[in-house]
Amino acid sequence: MESRTQYILDAFADLRQRIAEHAPFDQTDLAEEELDFLEKWDLLIKDIEANTHDYTFQAQEILSRFIRCYANLVPLIKRELLWFTGGECLHFLGDEEITLYQEMEERLYEPRQPK
Repeated sequence: MESRTQYILDAFADLRQRIAEHAPFDQTDLAEEELDFLEKWDLLIKDIEANTHDYTFQAQEILSRFIRCYANLVPLIKRELLWFTGGECLHFLGDEEITLYQEMEERLYEPRQPK
């Protein structure tokens, strides 16, 4: 599995565990909305593991829904996950963060100069 895909998988799995410690996800009887959300989250994790061609769109949808519906839990999201997921998730990053991640990626893909 590509390292970026592995990072996304690990970050989503970690976040899934972390939200289970907070309301409303820490309740024994979840509302239908939360059950649906977690079911979609679990399907996303399976799709990332299978490296399906459209998992990034699902990831963007899950993160955007999470941010809209559970704003109090947004600090649990690793900021890099928003960058790696891309699309609509980039709207949740500040300009400085976007610039930083762009510079990091540019350095990562720069051709190496012999010394």
